[in-house]
Amino acid sequence: MQIFEMSSQDKLNAQIRANEVNKKSGVGEPAEKNGLGKDSFLKLLVTQLRHQDPTKPMEDREFVAQMAQFSTLEQMTNLNNEVRNLLYSARSTEAYGVLGKYIDSFDSVTSTRVSGRVNSIFYKGDELMLKVGNEEVSMRNVHSVKLAEEGAK
Repeated sequence: MQIFEMSSQDKLNAQIRANEVNKKSGVGEPAEKNGLGKDSFLKLLVTQLRHQDPTKPMEDREFVAQMAQFSTLEQMTNLNNEVRNLLYSARSTEAYGVLGKYIDSFDSVTSTRVSGRVNSIFYKGDELMLKVGNEEVSMRNVHSVKLAEEGAK
């Protein structure tokens, strides 16, 4: 596989296009909360403290342990979201590098070979896809990239 240097203008254009795709796909925006969040945890904790047995109050160690567990979980969730956003951005930038170039790809599952000029890129679910002629090609199946002049030969 050949590696090509991009000019600073090409890099800027690729980043602009990546940002546009990321905005359309919702990457970088907070996901809709569908589980217990920080507010739910705090309400639960306050309720627990309100209704605890006065003869056996919650020990400081238990309280601190619960807070530490919640804090760790929240940090792991935030880290996971940031890594996911970084991955989407990296994939988009990589795909913009092949836009307009000629690619060769092979899908080992369907034994389909596709070669041609990349006309557009898009996401199908979490999968980054390339449009080559009338074919849709997964970015992961691309095994070579050529400049437009070389691919046309």
